[in-house]
Amino acid sequence: MLFGCLAHAVTVESCVISDRFCPGFRLYLRSNPKVRKKTSSGKQGRVRLTTGECLRLMDETESSFNLDSSHQKFHVHSNKMPLMMMLLRRRLHYLPIFTAIFIISAFFLSYAISVYHGHVEADFPYISYTAVQAPERCVFAQLVNLGAFLLAANIYIRYLQMSEVIDLLNGQRRVKCMNRLSLILGCLSAFGLTMVANFQTVEMRAVHYTGAGLAFLLGMIYCWLQTSLSVRYCRWSLVAVAQLINSIFLSACLLIFVISKTTFKIKEAQGVGTKWDSLRGVYLTSTISEWLTAASIVTFVLTFYRDFSRIELKSPSVKINDRDIVLQDYRFGALSSSGSAVPDVRQNGHAGIV
Repeated sequence: MLFGCLAHAVTVESCVISDRFCPGFRLYLRSNPKVRKKTSSGKQGRVRLTTGECLRLMDETESSFNLDSSHQKFHVHSNKMPLMMMLLRRRLHYLPIFTAIFIISAFFLSYAISVYHGHVEADFPYISYTAVQAPERCVFAQLVNLGAFLLAANIYIRYLQMSEVIDLLNGQRRVKCMNRLSLILGCLSAFGLTMVANFQTVEMRAVHYTGAGLAFLLGMIYCWLQTSLSVRYCRWSLVAVAQLINSIFLSACLLIFVISKTTFKIKEAQGVGTKWDSLRGVYLTSTISEWLTAASIVTFVLTFYRDFSRIELKSPSVKINDRDIVLQDYRFGALSSSGSAVPDVRQNGHAGIV
């Protein structure tokens, strides 16, 4: 039995292997001559070892204290975190700003390219019609797909943040279910955005409209769910008020868009006019309201700025389940890279030194 647990970190070249050992392991580290020599000039509590030395030390420790490997959980964390992950971890509140700017810029970029090539009129097409022909449809699809991924990342991080808040305040089960529902609807809305980007309205009209319905309708429901959570826990704070205004404006724009586009399509089918003459006003009302609806859904994530500035994103971790198998697979690579002795895994599962 372990008398107590101690969180200890051993720095191994570009990795950190963390475990919870008994207090005797700390005494063992201090009494080990190699470890004492390496820590004489280093910081207290941190041991710098090569890969081979670290693996051998852990194996000797297991033999000395009769630690059952089945009770150990080794986590490997990379010290060399990618730049984007480092920025997201320490500057997570910039993610909503970058997401909103990126998606809206993608819309206007494809619009500018399509107008430049004379594929659409300058005043004022539907968003989908700015991505019907090449090259603008290629640019639109690529950028909007990336933007949908960023949008889903905001939705997921918001879900995790609100889960922590709800647990901290001992929230009811109904509120937790509302938070999970918002996650599902938000991700489906982001998925609908990718359908809009990948299936052009002229060639794949049914799929395109399905994606637009997911993006707009479920996106509106997601905004209202998040607004209700903010009002419930923050009352009428600045964030809650901003979300409420955004949700009301989004709902109004979506309603105007549905009514005006339906009216335009019906009258156009009846031969009353076209978008160039008597139906011009209805047509512009539907197109402008569509752009405002899309912008309202995207800019809603800007309300996450303050909350994201108070949380931190942890880097991914990997757990080694069976250390013996890993030693069998990688022992020669560790030997060639570090030049140190590594444990030799015998047939009976115990490690020796080569």
